[in-house]
Amino acid sequence: MTRVFERIFVTGGAGYCGSRLVPQLLAHGYKVTVYDILYFGDHFLPKSHPQLQMIEGDIRDTAKVAAAVAGHDAFVSLACISNDASFELDERLSTSINFDAFEPMVLAAKNAGVKRFVYASSSSVYGVSDQADVTEDHPLVPLTLYNKYKGLCEPLPGRRPCAAMLRASGSISRSTSSPITR
Repeated sequence: MTRVFERIFVTGGAGYCGSRLVPQLLAHGYKVTVYDILYFGDHFLPKSHPQLQMIEGDIRDTAKVAAAVAGHDAFVSLACISNDASFELDERLSTSINFDAFEPMVLAAKNAGVKRFVYASSSSVYGVSDQADVTEDHPLVPLTLYNKYKGLCEPLPGRRPCAAMLRASGSISRSTSSPITR
């Protein structure tokens, strides 16, 4: 199988989702760069892995992100203040990370020639619905700033084939089959 991507840049790679994704990417032979502010450390990552590069950095540092993303094929955006309760602790900080820093990251990736940009959104952008089945066509009805900003960031990478957006729902669990190589 011919691989489309070799080098993957992951913001928030030491966080809740990233610490599950990064080892899977490494196990599939990808070269991975984790860019993370490390609020919660990096002890979940295999730091001695030869294909892993760690960069401690803040996504709000546009110049540092732009320099770090150079030479990568794919960009996975996981960095954020990750839930309503945490967001509300400091709305200004959360807004600067979850919303204000996002478009400059997208532009840095595009300017670096990244072929695929993956944005991890949230199913919380739908709000509360009386419908039994909520599909991607359901209107976005955010109830908090966290999900409002998740929804506002979705169109920023563009609707080109190089952009992908995921609206995750529920908790992350171990999978026996990985969707990474499909």
